[in-house]
Amino acid sequence: MNNINIPVLAAPLQGVTDNVWRMAQHDVFGGVDAYYAPFMRVEHGEVRRKDLRDVNPERNAGIILIPQILACQPDHALMMIEALQQMGYRRIDINLGCPFPPIALHRKGSGMLAYPDLAEALFKALAGVEDVEFSVKMRLGWDKNDQWRDILPLMEMIKPVNIAIHPRTGKQQYKGELDMEQFEALLAASPWPVVYNGSLRTIEDIEQTIQRYPTLAAVMVGSSLAANPGMFAPDATPDDYSRFHDLLVEGYTELLNGGEAQLVRHLQDIWQTFLPNTNRKLFKAIRKSRTIDQYQNAAAAALADVENALNTQPEDEGQ
Repeated sequence: MNNINIPVLAAPLQGVTDNVWRMAQHDVFGGVDAYYAPFMRVEHGEVRRKDLRDVNPERNAGIILIPQILACQPDHALMMIEALQQMGYRRIDINLGCPFPPIALHRKGSGMLAYPDLAEALFKALAGVEDVEFSVKMRLGWDKNDQWRDILPLMEMIKPVNIAIHPRTGKQQYKGELDMEQFEALLAASPWPVVYNGSLRTIEDIEQTIQRYPTLAAVMVGSSLAANPGMFAPDATPDDYSRFHDLLVEGYTELLNGGEAQLVRHLQDIWQTFLPNTNRKLFKAIRKSRTIDQYQNAAAAALADVENALNTQPEDEGQ
């Protein structure tokens, strides 16, 4: 349990916060009230199988999981929603926040915020879906910081459970100043509960944000939690971080079937976000590993130094 007096949500980080990570974080550290899955999408006319596998309820037992969809075409959105309904999901998040150009330049994620007509068509299609509640994760805009003003009224069609706001534009990605003036205007204008997401690097940051904005429905934490999965477990020990890592190794060994080299590469990639202040020499040894035994030895050395690696300053939060 954490001591934050409003819900804490784990932001979706593509390629990081999959079901293996979620279950390990929950089982070892906890402190998260609900997890948002990385976005699902349609490719080659069907929902990606790896996305469906990731949100399979059997792989997410014991946690509150909110799947997220990414689409600019209503028929693609409805295809994913139908698949999720068949799994038993009755709450789905809409991604209007992803800032990465390969996504946004196709008018998906935050790219859709510059095209109210596309958002309107999407919301109109979602409004016809029965027995599902929607939430929205979004930016202030794609290339202008006030594009939310055209999008917010359109949400009346779906009456979202909440909207999670990262107070930057998509073009900023995770750089530049947060636009708190526009965030405050959106917070005042929204008839729906607002979740704050962005640059919450410490517990103190979260507490100050809640104090500054007492009407927030929740806070959402992404990169900081990926960097330190024990962020909300003040009594966590080095052994806990080793156990978390062991669960990742166990989970990805089962999940990946491409052989030892693929497993080692995937585990190495974890360290791009996990404990980013790891000693450079120790991190280099992890990156140079070619076998699982080499990797395990290098990771064990890094984890033995975990207390020195926890003073991290990650770039920013979530999609």
